[in-house]
Amino acid sequence: MTRAKWVDLPKYPVTAGIAALAVAATLAWWAKVDVSILFETADIRRGQLWRLFTSMFLHLDILHLLFNIWWLWIFGTQVERILGHAKTALLVLLFAVGSGSLDFALSHGGVGLSGVGYGFFGLLWVLSKKDDRFRGALEPRTVSLFVGWFFLCIFTTLTGMYRVANVAHGGGALLGVLVGYGIALPRMRVVTVAASSLLCTLGILGSTIGRPYINLSHNEGYQEAKWGYDALLVNDDRTALRWLKDAARYQPRTPEVWYDLGIAYQRAGDLPAAKRAYERAHELAPGNTDYTDAAKSLN
Repeated sequence: MTRAKWVDLPKYPVTAGIAALAVAATLAWWAKVDVSILFETADIRRGQLWRLFTSMFLHLDILHLLFNIWWLWIFGTQVERILGHAKTALLVLLFAVGSGSLDFALSHGGVGLSGVGYGFFGLLWVLSKKDDRFRGALEPRTVSLFVGWFFLCIFTTLTGMYRVANVAHGGGALLGVLVGYGIALPRMRVVTVAASSLLCTLGILGSTIGRPYINLSHNEGYQEAKWGYDALLVNDDRTALRWLKDAARYQPRTPEVWYDLGIAYQRAGDLPAAKRAYERAHELAPGNTDYTDAAKSLN
């Protein structure tokens, strides 16, 4: 399959537009412009779902940016040439939100276009075998590169050498494979659409309601703890209880969270729960007299 050239930019407005936005947003971030509204943060749990999409525009360093832009161009232009602009835009949205939500639900959440890149990779891996329009879309060495890179990133993450959004890679690839089979095999379309929809739904639910229960990271929950503490300061006890309960699920060994949760329970009139929370704080930090006194006060 003929590769698009950079002089063909006007022919691929979706691919070129996404690349241009990624470059602009990343350079702005590097220039210390406040782009915090684009990141995946716990604010997703307060309804800011756009962050699951906009985080793809930001990149950590020049290699991260160039690698992702290069493969977006290689893969995206092939898809846009054959499927058209609208369908390509919808695919970018699907791969970005799907991969981003799954990664945020289970891990830290991250930045970059790699989830979209792996989505296009999975899509073209299927279509290059099943759809004559895409014959030759993926070379064997490209397949080897992406599979090898996937496992290398898992290794660097597990060893602490370099943390990568591996869930986004895997989620994007899986969505791409499902869409690919849906396009190439019409008889499977209902099944693949249902599976893709279910996967994205689970990702969004996992990023919001279910995140404190399924997240595998040990470094999350501090934003919820701050929201709970701030709510206590203004006597919004119901909101405080909601966020502090979540924070305690994330950080079950942080005594400050349990102490604040005890205050929220006590204000809400649930004294047995308050006593248990104070006692947990005391167990974790027995030298803190505030925790000890709070627990004793409910005897």
